[in-house]
Amino acid sequence: MTVNVLVFPCGSEIGLEIHAALRHAKDIRLHGASSVSDHGEFVYARYRQIAAQASSAELVPQLNALIDAWDIDLVVPAHDSVIPVLADNQQQLHAPAMVPDPAIAAICRNKNRTYARLQHLGIVPRGVEPGTADYPIFAKPAVGQGSQGAERVDDEARHRQLAGSGVEYVFSEYLPGTEYTVDCISSAEGTLLHAAARVRGRVKSGISVRTEPAAADPGLEAMARAIAAELRLKGAWFFQARRDRHGVPKLLEVAPRIAGSMALNRMRGINYPLLGIYAYLGKPFSVLPQHYPLVMDRALGNRWRAQLAYERVYLDLDDTLLVRGTPEPQVMALLYQWSAHGIPVVLVTRHASAPEQTLARHRICADLFERIVHLRDGSPKSAVIPPGEAAIFIDDAYRERADVAYSRGIPVFDVDALEQLRELRA
Repeated sequence: MTVNVLVFPCGSEIGLEIHAALRHAKDIRLHGASSVSDHGEFVYARYRQIAAQASSAELVPQLNALIDAWDIDLVVPAHDSVIPVLADNQQQLHAPAMVPDPAIAAICRNKNRTYARLQHLGIVPRGVEPGTADYPIFAKPAVGQGSQGAERVDDEARHRQLAGSGVEYVFSEYLPGTEYTVDCISSAEGTLLHAAARVRGRVKSGISVRTEPAAADPGLEAMARAIAAELRLKGAWFFQARRDRHGVPKLLEVAPRIAGSMALNRMRGINYPLLGIYAYLGKPFSVLPQHYPLVMDRALGNRWRAQLAYERVYLDLDDTLLVRGTPEPQVMALLYQWSAHGIPVVLVTRHASAPEQTLARHRICADLFERIVHLRDGSPKSAVIPPGEAAIFIDDAYRERADVAYSRGIPVFDVDALEQLRELRA
């Protein structure tokens, strides 16, 4: 049975990790929606932009229209602000959402409420009031995500200024030690199955862009068990913690959702979005974590929407399909993409020896090509391409590309420009 999943908003870092985790899952069909034009439309093959923001009364009706149109089985939130809205409107939604009950969603959304609920566990940082603290202290909006609005407060004047700003803040002891995110997966009944801590090595705009597994730590493991027992969260969730001046980990926040950097522990065997879906649908599952050193580092990546219409590809061999003596992975991926979509590929080469033998030596199947044209008389490659054909030409040599571009008027590409031709949506 295929499960139709709607991710909202799908272009967030959370939504992109959900896509990466589920795009190959054979029993999941992904759908994405966002309130603004974002990266989701370049990633989700089934994508729709809606007008309603998370705070809008129109959000649920507009999501319901998509749920009905796409026969959605589960709605997966991809932003903190969406979780309490979906939780509060479970009865109005036409499909269940991967969110906790409204009371727990509200507790997790507000750090003051989180600390009040978990105070008795002895894991929350000490709160401070103006005039009673040894500075520095830490201030952060009670409702927010990432590190937005967070700051170190070094004196009472700034402390009182923030306290009177009209924004609800958390004021707590300053935690100078290492910061962690602990990725957790719980059963459908809320029983913690596994907790994997990772170090937040480099953080940009509140997102951990460099992270690696943390050494086993009884304090973090005990914290995970205590939070799980108290809040009974199910599926995928995480919490963040930081060590105080004595080296004791203290809680920063709890979030009942996927984290963008859960990809690190996904690589080590735990697909949090997939197992989270199974938990919310009541499907049985087990966890098989793996343990080995691994570092994840993230930077901006590109996705493309090339409005090209072509019915045949003409491809060079030397320094194009084969680069530095080995098959170029991106070109190989494109060959299989074109084969799957029924776009014929013609190999046009001036190779010094028999191209069929070279292809065989590199385990490249000659059947991937409609035909192989071996030019040995110095004739231009453009002569192989019929005038007026809807085609593209790929060759590392500028002279060959220029000849084809001028004589046939079709798009030409060097190897560095091929990424725009890949279809990566799912």
